[in-house]
Parts: sequence; C-alpha cells; structure tokens
Amino acid sequence: ISSQFVLEAVVSTQSTGVKVGRQNLAVNVRVDESTDYTLDMILAHPIDPDDSPHRILKTKVEIQLKKATAVRWETLEKQDGAESSNPNQRVYPSSNRRNPVDWDRVEAEAVKEDAEDKKEGDQALNELFQKIYADGSEETKRAMIKSFQESGGTVLSTNWDEI
Repeated sequence: ISSQFVLEAVVSTQSTGVKVGRQNLAVNVRVDESTDYTLDMILAHPIDPDDSPHRILKTKVEIQLKKATAVRWETLEKQDGAESSNPNQRVYPSSNRRNPVDWDRVEAEAVKEDAEDKKEGDQALNELFQKIYADGSEETKRAMIKSFQESGGTVLSTNWDEI
C-alpha cells in the first residue's frame, strides 16, 4: 500500500473531494474562499480502488492506494510515453538485487521435471489404478470397489462378471 498526502489546510471537509479510479486519482481541496487546490493524475500502474481508503483531516488529505499487482513503482504518476505494463519490470519481493531469479521460469522447469519423472514401485502402481478407475465405465468402477472391499484390499478386479 502506498500513501499519498496532500498537505493543505482544509477549510471544510464538505468542500473537499477525493475520487480514486483504477488508474487515476483526483483530489479537490478548498483552501479558502478564493483558492482551490486540484490534483488530477494518471497513475503509473493500476490500483484497487475498493481497497484504497482516504481520510480528510483539517491539516491534510491522506490517501492510501493499494496496488493491483505486486510490481515496483518507479514513479507514482504515469510519465508521457511510458508503458504501464513493462514486461521486463522485476516483480518483487526479491532479496537478490544483482542476479534476480525469474520464479516463473523456475516454476515452469519444476512442472516440466515432475511430468518427465518416471514413477516407480507402489507409486507407479497406484497411479496406474487411479488412471484405470478414472477412465473406466461405471461397471468397471463398481467391480474395482467391490473386489477391493470383499478381498480386504488384496484383489482388484475390473470385470464385474468375475466377482
């Protein structure tokens, strides 16, 4: 959550307006009868407007902006010509500043390794039975359950006629 403060003496909380949008912020403060302070900006990245509260006090207007995505903001306001979503921008938190880890790549490699691993022993057998049960007809499923229960876990049959 990022906090934004507008430090102006607020004459009346009724004459002060704060509007928080997905990627914009608008504040209007009546300082005195002849002076208004207006802040209207397009934010560098999207925020969650429903979870971005604000407080209007006599000495300041306090606005908390909750980020929609966990990226590091270089600036609060969007710069002219700057892209809102930079694909090379590092997602944080990261404790390694010199050689940041691409966790998406690490996850993809782990999933690929898990898929390539050959199961052995009981694990391979259980996986085979689960596949047979999942792909089998209702009759096959009933036969497997009945044969397993009646044998006390020693026999597993897929043929209903043999049970």
